[in-house]
Amino acid sequence: MLLLTPRVVRFGDATWEDVSAVVVDRSARRKVVEWSDLWPHVALADVPEQEVTVRVVQGITRDAPDGPKPGDAGELSFDCSPAGTDAARQRVRAQAVVLDVRHELSVKGGATRTVTLVVVSPDGAADPVVVEAAG
Repeated sequence: MLLLTPRVVRFGDATWEDVSAVVVDRSARRKVVEWSDLWPHVALADVPEQEVTVRVVQGITRDAPDGPKPGDAGELSFDCSPAGTDAARQRVRAQAVVLDVRHELSVKGGATRTVTLVVVSPDGAADPVVVEAAG
């Protein structure tokens, strides 16, 4: 899921502004793929373990010595909508832990910070990303 409309992301007590993109990736950490004895094609597939990561790309316009650090945990939340307006606006929430913080500087793109987080399910079974109508 690639979201280009959230300009502000909240993580714990912090507010990250000038966000250019939020990317939610889901990947299979363990997969089961089986073939039958009779045919060449897959007969059964399952993904018993999944990992959800979120990358937040943020423009940096001033010094930010107090940014997030690996191991920081909290609720990640942001509002998004298809057109970047209040119409059909949704709120995305998830408990998350910071895995990685990277900074880049370029003439064309300026200074950016990319924060990668892993999303944590409340009980290990429920989808860890909650999407609801923003109100």
